[in-house]
Amino acid sequence: MLIGQSLEGVELSITKERVINPHLIPLKHPREESQEEIRKPKPALMAAKPKLWYFHGRGRMESIRWLLAAAGVEFEEEFLETREQYEKLQKDGRLLFGQVPLVEIDGMELTQTRAILSYLAAKYNLHGKDPKETVRIDMYADGTLDLMLMVALAAFKPPEEKEESLALVVKKAKTRYFPVFEKILKDHGEDFLVGNKFSWADIQLLEAILMVEELDGSVLCDFPLLKEFKTRISNIPTIKKFLQPGSQRKPPPDSHYVEAVRNVLQL
Repeated sequence: MLIGQSLEGVELSITKERVINPHLIPLKHPREESQEEIRKPKPALMAAKPKLWYFHGRGRMESIRWLLAAAGVEFEEEFLETREQYEKLQKDGRLLFGQVPLVEIDGMELTQTRAILSYLAAKYNLHGKDPKETVRIDMYADGTLDLMLMVALAAFKPPEEKEESLALVVKKAKTRYFPVFEKILKDHGEDFLVGNKFSWADIQLLEAILMVEELDGSVLCDFPLLKEFKTRISNIPTIKKFLQPGSQRKPPPDSHYVEAVRNVLQL
């Protein structure tokens, strides 16, 4: 008997049995799916957590940590502690301009602090609803970044110059930066800096306020609206969690951090 004839006989036998026994389960082609199976949602692949490559300290990465934490995004960190780690990143072509921070996210390897922050702010809906709001957020965020960079760089100066630099930070905060934000809050009478909606600008302003308060606890004495702003933003659940001990928020730079950066970058 030919194989084809044998298979036809089996199929014919099953067909007759189905007619005789209506309770027999209908045959289904292996590739066919029922409508119920088609409608059933397929399990989604879990997205990888962003991974941050930097030193075990604040520096230029801290604002990135703040933004991710405020957005409620968990992230992993790889701390640079040896020159060999840094050279390997360079050799592998992962540092576009030979600099960190480096952030792995969404299948990309991103460098340059402001570019990373802009991408994250847009991705997590913290960058305004239109170009006008976005540019205001960028202006305010750049202002606070400038202020915080002064604090970060002071850690690498000799003791006498460091004290002078930090005193200048407090002075500029009181006379240049904080008056601007106090006026913004007063003029529009809203809870947030732009569009009465929580944004990247609010996150960075709080970060800057807390950083300057580490240098002078009375820095907000003449800024009542900024005091209220600080309390309000600090109580947003994701930020409140980030401010708790044991979070991935980093302490002010100490001698160990400064030495590690110098050794890795050969400064």
